[in-house]
Amino acid sequence: MPAHRATILLSAAVASLTLTALPASAQVPDGVVLNIMRECAKIGDPTARLACYDNNIRQAGATPSTGQAVPQQSRAPGSAPVPAPTATPQGFGSESVRVRETPQQQSAQAADQVREVQARVTSITAREPGIYLMTLDDGAQWLFAEGVPASYRVPTAGSNIEIERGALGSFLMRFNGQRVVPVRRIR
Repeated sequence: MPAHRATILLSAAVASLTLTALPASAQVPDGVVLNIMRECAKIGDPTARLACYDNNIRQAGATPSTGQAVPQQSRAPGSAPVPAPTATPQGFGSESVRVRETPQQQSAQAADQVREVQARVTSITAREPGIYLMTLDDGAQWLFAEGVPASYRVPTAGSNIEIERGALGSFLMRFNGQRVVPVRRIR
């Protein structure tokens, strides 16, 4: 597989060099541009693929997009519609759940960040030895980010826990005076 990726990257680089070797006044045939774009499409890494498209389309005389959203009515016929943003999870730790948000939603959440929360566990399920999924009374789901030893007393339904913000966007759960457990919100 790594040899295949190297071949794709090499072919994209050769295609890019082919276009840069042409004089600025030369018109690049559409067939050449199409073949180069097909080679770019084979690149698995999204960042490298986008760079390939941008570099080669610029050489062909077009201007790459500025990253602004294209209005739905102007999209090409037969192309897939842009999905609408999904419902945003609410509450403590919701900013760590990955969803498409507008910049206004992101800034509102940053302003509302609470340092810690106390909640009641409504259910807990073992995912694997030492890793548990907890559902809290507000519907949020938290997963143990690290396994706990067999001696750790796991919360049960009805237990009260405390989750606080840690360093670098992490979260720590405290339960029954035991050591803190790193957790992450998944819903």
